[in-house]
Amino acid sequence: MQYLTVMTAELRQIGYNVTFVKGTAITVSLLTTQLDKYDIIIWRTDMYELGNTTYWYLGEQANQTTMQANAGAISLRTIGVSNGMLSVSANFLSTNFGPTSLSNVKLAILISSMSITIAQIFLNAGVRTTIDFFSAINAPLSLFDWVTESLVDYLTTGSTVSDAVSKTLYNFDYGNTPDDSYLPPLSFLGDGNLLIV
Repeated sequence: MQYLTVMTAELRQIGYNVTFVKGTAITVSLLTTQLDKYDIIIWRTDMYELGNTTYWYLGEQANQTTMQANAGAISLRTIGVSNGMLSVSANFLSTNFGPTSLSNVKLAILISSMSITIAQIFLNAGVRTTIDFFSAINAPLSLFDWVTESLVDYLTTGSTVSDAVSKTLYNFDYGNTPDDSYLPPLSFLGDGNLLIV
């Protein structure tokens, strides 16, 4: 995970404290009570569809304790269970993030298929700008790593969100990536002129 080391160093160099949370530490509670404590959120996850509902994975394990604690939401299908992990739906996110609940967050980079849905909810909750994927993604993990690292590199060296997205797509399109056959459906919502430096 070399890209995490690079991104962490770049963010620290411009004055940000970096907290890296992964695996089982990504819980329903973290999602609903901690995100507004950060200026920048980078959430990398995957999604799946069950019935007519799209879910995004957390890392929290689906065990007897977590299943009981979230029984109501699971029965309403706002929290799902797949591959031994809990996951959340757009309805869950909308219900738990009110109009100003994420107003301290400047930027959310949402690395997942269909993360535009999360982006719209986050904007309604007060996030100033999001970078997201507007459709399904069928690409290797190395693509996500490259896109995320590229975005952070441009953002930490003075590019606006709009420019960082454009430059990342341009460089991807012209062969500087691990997979030249695929152009990621990358976009942004909110203030494209946002600077994080």
